[in-house]
Amino acid sequence: MYDKNSRRSRGFGFVQFSNDYEAKCAKDAMDGKVMLGRALRISFALGKVRGGPVIVPRLPTVAY
Repeated sequence: MYDKNSRRSRGFGFVQFSNDYEAKCAKDAMDGKVMLGRALRISFALGKVRGGPVIVPRLPTVAY
């Protein structure tokens, strides 16, 4: 996902899987792994709640 004004990466993206099992396996395998020096935080997308924010829990920061 890119910011339409600055054209810089917004730091997140979406991936679609053919079934729930594959999605869970991918999440379990990659959550917390380091890529390009940054820890990946993998979570499942949630539907928007009308009138309220969607809160996604975060993993603790990894110190190196």
